[in-house]
Amino acid sequence: MPLVKPTGLLDLGGMAADEEKRSETASADGRVRRGARNHEAIVQAIYALIQETHLPPTVDDVAARAGVGRRTVFRQFEDLDALYRSMGERVLREALGRVVLAAPSGILAADLAALVERRGRIYEFVTPFRRASRLVRHESAFVREQHTMMSMGFRAALRAVLEPANADDDTFEALDLLLSFEAWERLRHQQSLSVERAQELLTRTALTVVTAATDRR
Repeated sequence: MPLVKPTGLLDLGGMAADEEKRSETASADGRVRRGARNHEAIVQAIYALIQETHLPPTVDDVAARAGVGRRTVFRQFEDLDALYRSMGERVLREALGRVVLAAPSGILAADLAALVERRGRIYEFVTPFRRASRLVRHESAFVREQHTMMSMGFRAALRAVLEPANADDDTFEALDLLLSFEAWERLRHQQSLSVERAQELLTRTALTVVTAATDRR
């Protein structure tokens, strides 16, 4: 006569297996959450250190600030370029969040003033990061890539503003230099101009350059 398992008898083996699976899942979820926390802490650490010092920190500095070990940094990021990328993407998001992007109105003076005001806001925010990036640009493909991308974006915005004036190439290149981060940094930190004075000076000078070029034609 075949044996029949009595109704209601607990399957202890099945329960143990289910409990083990739940334990493994909870452990895996914990590792994922811990990894995400470490990732964010490391990005925040390099972000804060550069804001404070305007210099690229060492891996040991980042690890200490994040409260993790050096090995954890490289478990989260394949190399320094991957870390720069995560931080750089955050910087770009926050920089663009400080301005309102709008199409040019077609009124040159107003559009130049708006362009300079937007660039001033962005330049003020990114100054620590741009200074730090100069020291690692030769070794970081991402930093070079981001610098090129931002330069192209700024040039495209300037071309859109100058389109109604039909500015020639020489005028465009002169204005691209005049309204560059390097010019802004010099006015603000070598010549000690206020934000408002620097914006006023650049706007007036840019308008003078365009007007003079137009009059020559």
